[in-house]
Amino acid sequence: MPKTSSLSIRIDTETKDKAEAVCKELGTNLSNAVNIFLASLVRCNGFPFELRIETPNDETMQAMQEARNISRDTTVKRYKNADSLMKDLLD
Repeated sequence: MPKTSSLSIRIDTETKDKAEAVCKELGTNLSNAVNIFLASLVRCNGFPFELRIETPNDETMQAMQEARNISRDTTVKRYKNADSLMKDLLD
């Protein structure tokens, strides 16, 4: 059996609680999740995921704002389902 070591980390309570809830939903615990992460870190010789800051470009930001505006506009026609939308489009 491999030799084990302890690891002590500080993390804010809210993040820890949310992470524990996710782990529980996945049928594991936080200790196992950290071990999985560390094993992946070693296997990949780096983080097992991309680290980046996603910043939408201007066009995407404008489209997002337009969608917000449309969703708040009470004069925009609403549809209960895709069938009624398609019927209106084809008529």
